[in-house]
Amino acid sequence: MIAVPELAAKIAPDAKADDLVLINQALVWIFAYDDHFTSAYKKSHDRKGGWEYARRLCTFIHPDPGHPVPEPADAVERGLADLWPRLAQGRSLRWRRDFSRAIHEFVTGAALELENICDDRVPDLIDFIGLRRRTFAGGTGACFAAMATGAEIPETLRETEVVTSLLDAFIDVMALGNEAVSYDMEINDEGEINNLMLVLRDVFGGGLDQAHKIATGLIEDRVRHFDHLVEVKLPQLAAEVRLSPSEAEQMRVWVRGAQSYLSGLYDWYDNTPRYRGNFHGA
Repeated sequence: MIAVPELAAKIAPDAKADDLVLINQALVWIFAYDDHFTSAYKKSHDRKGGWEYARRLCTFIHPDPGHPVPEPADAVERGLADLWPRLAQGRSLRWRRDFSRAIHEFVTGAALELENICDDRVPDLIDFIGLRRRTFAGGTGACFAAMATGAEIPETLRETEVVTSLLDAFIDVMALGNEAVSYDMEINDEGEINNLMLVLRDVFGGGLDQAHKIATGLIEDRVRHFDHLVEVKLPQLAAEVRLSPSEAEQMRVWVRGAQSYLSGLYDWYDNTPRYRGNFHGA
């Protein structure tokens, strides 16, 4: 399955064996849903069917893994119904809520992309960034970093502007980096229009080379912002709220997991056959 075990190993190098297996299985499910929704609903422009499917699928993942679910009707539903109780076992309520919310946004985000396809509308840049955070299942990244390291973001910091901004930057670096490498598959093979390269060409004109340069600049800016938050704003915040030594260590370990996640993901982008290697401008 498109070298998913390699991806799991790269983004979660510190994970225990059992957690690494679960991360791998969760990634397999994410790719499976994405590919299934594209073939079943996007290619046929089935707006109504896509929304019905996405909303039904959301009922299979609830913060309470014991919550009743419908009888699965296909492999994607069976996969999520089987995966979620095992993935959620032993996790904190915060982790379960975050992962459940991330999957809900991922699943319904695909239906929002379908809206743009049916309307033949390339989204504007601001709309696209928000949409891409959803459709990349970016919120799962923070949860996977917690699984890999055994450390969660301390509750004292969770709702602060600094951590909110940190998570947004983390997701953007993940998601935007996918846009260039997936361009050929999405545009030429799948008929997709929800792609940063198309968005940038629509806004600025020019060819793919120019779009790629702009996208690279955006990603670099988000990396710098992520680093600034980690190196400057988080220590300031920790001092302001008098974060305990154990909480400070928990935050430090989670950040290390997030950094490993990003470096592993970009290495995978460069080598996976799913995207046939690096972007080549046209």
